[in-house]
Amino acid sequence: MTAELQAERQGDCLVLRLHHPETHNALTAALCAAALEALTTAQRDADIRAVVLTGTPRHFCSGLHDTAALEALHDCILALRDCEPLVVGALEGQARGAGAALALACDLLVAADDAQLILTDPLLPLHDVGGAQWLAAQLLPRTVCNEAALPGLGLGAARLYQLGAVNRLCAPGSSLQTALQLVEAIPPSSGTARKRLPGPPWQGGELHVHLSRQLHMSPTD
Repeated sequence: MTAELQAERQGDCLVLRLHHPETHNALTAALCAAALEALTTAQRDADIRAVVLTGTPRHFCSGLHDTAALEALHDCILALRDCEPLVVGALEGQARGAGAALALACDLLVAADDAQLILTDPLLPLHDVGGAQWLAAQLLPRTVCNEAALPGLGLGAARLYQLGAVNRLCAPGSSLQTALQLVEAIPPSSGTARKRLPGPPWQGGELHVHLSRQLHMSPTD
């Protein structure tokens, strides 16, 4: 089955669902490009208050499908960070490597109890694919990041919630519903239906530089 991004409006939210089920939603260049286009649309549409990023049921994203997706992935990560509407990640199953980067680039995270964040990508285990490790370092203690980057290890949703990296825990299969409820509970700000807190001004530039370096590293570096 061809990888595709399924986009659906639910009220003033745009739901983006990664759909590549036979690979647990591994990212292709086309899938990343479609996500970038959808985020650009959300940025221009004043009626979209928030974007919810999720995967097909039981999975968020298992990482890269092929290295041809790297550049499009980097553009997508930067677009998630810069998107004016609030971006909420709804996690089920594994968010691994490139998938972890997508999750950590969101403004808020909702995670099923059995969800897991793994910072290494199976396709390029020596790379910080999508800046997942860089993004984790902005949120988590160094020792915790080291654990999540070790082969065979990751961070469960309950621990991520305890550390403040996840905003809401929920039962498996209900992360999308919980994310939509979270957005609905946020009152629209006066003058605009969209509201997000700005990050530190240096983060965007440093992330851009970090991703550029990763793009030009060889697979064995």
